[in-house]
Amino acid sequence: MRLLLSFAAALLAAAANAQQDFEYWTNADYDPSIPTVESILGHAPGERITWHKDALRYFRALESSQPDRVSVHRYASSWEGRELVYVVITSAENMRRIDDIKRDMQSLRNAADTSRSEADRIIQSGPAITWLAYGIHGDEISSTDASMLTAYHLLAARGDSRIDDILRNSVVILDPMLNPDGRDRFIHGFEMAEGLSPDPDRLSAEHDQPWPSGRGNHYLFDMNRDWFAMTQPETRGRVAVLQEWYPVAVVDYHEMGGDRTYFFAPGSDPINPHLTATQMKNQELFGKTNAAWFDQIGIDYFAREVYDEFYSGYTSWTAYFGSTSMTYEQAGVEGLILRQYDGNELSFAETVRNHFVTSLATAETVANNRQKFLQDFYDYQVSAIAEGRSDEIRSYIVAQQSDQAGADKLAGQLVRQGVSVGVASAGFKACGKDYSAGSYVDRHGAARKAARAYAPGCTRGDGQSLPRRAGTSSKNRFGEPNL
Repeated sequence: MRLLLSFAAALLAAAANAQQDFEYWTNADYDPSIPTVESILGHAPGERITWHKDALRYFRALESSQPDRVSVHRYASSWEGRELVYVVITSAENMRRIDDIKRDMQSLRNAADTSRSEADRIIQSGPAITWLAYGIHGDEISSTDASMLTAYHLLAARGDSRIDDILRNSVVILDPMLNPDGRDRFIHGFEMAEGLSPDPDRLSAEHDQPWPSGRGNHYLFDMNRDWFAMTQPETRGRVAVLQEWYPVAVVDYHEMGGDRTYFFAPGSDPINPHLTATQMKNQELFGKTNAAWFDQIGIDYFAREVYDEFYSGYTSWTAYFGSTSMTYEQAGVEGLILRQYDGNELSFAETVRNHFVTSLATAETVANNRQKFLQDFYDYQVSAIAEGRSDEIRSYIVAQQSDQAGADKLAGQLVRQGVSVGVASAGFKACGKDYSAGSYVDRHGAARKAARAYAPGCTRGDGQSLPRRAGTSSKNRFGEPNL
């Protein structure tokens, strides 16, 4: 028995030493006063799969250590009562005026109510916001651990002008765990099945998730299909908070089959026609920065071959308020190590490292192109408003109908998506059809492209009678003025 215990201890020590030898960022000089993952949680990044409560504990330790540069905010609770948070990281100067920065982004979004001189002031001087969203599928495990490493590096790296530029020119917001119920379900199954040392065999028990797996949330819902329907509390919280900050760039971190490498934008065809050429061109900017870092480190990757840009219900939902939205996919190990079909072994630490590198590369791209991304964001709103005034499709109408509860729900969903919806206070005629008072009519505005993406059918207005016949009265139940 003593010999067996000694052998087990040697295996664990060897695994720990191998983990300590793994380098996440070459020649980094870190401030020793900033808490490390290991000092708070007892394991180095990539050594263990971090539970929800432990990840929150680490982010709150960073907030306690550096309150002038990091803040943690609750935005929702999961069905099982786990807290969902986002983490704001920026320079001390930006943090002192963080509410003003948020209001400035709302002003750019509401372009119709913002003067050109005010927009120019924001674009010339304001920081841009990067939003990095990790782990909407709970069994795609590397991203949450990468988010902790990203936060640590942004706060602790010394003598790195790139990090200084990121903190000065941008606000980085991390959503470290979009699906805590699914993630903890996965970790529970993994830890029940793992042995004395990590097993790379894909047929081993630790690589075989028990039903129902960790992909979905408590009700097994795939929340990456819920951005418009908003049936889940996690999604509703995210949609609301994203419309407080309006980031110029959003990345959705995923994992894919373990025998692949790494995917980042640009995505593949088909491309939704309501995405702009500028948004697609901006994806190439991010892709080039990611590629440069991966080439330097020696990480394999690909782009454009898969993961289309058509469906508006993924996290790419944010593209329809003007951001550049992207999916990044890392080959997953579903444990601590996986032997791939070609015989190579991929470690959990490597998967964490790869998502960490693209997190920094994405933030670097925004910081280096701060003014461009702010200008592009504002121009998107201006063009959407102009299209609403000149496009052949002037409005979508949801008529009074037998399923009025469904119509009410649809109108409410559109409003929560940022689409301006009014209620006709008098009957009107459009396209040769009579509509009664109480019909819902979307009004052209900054959310024009979103409305077009969500509603491929249309009710054509003649451009004259609808505005003339629609009167105004008090606000409706959704907080929007009646038409």
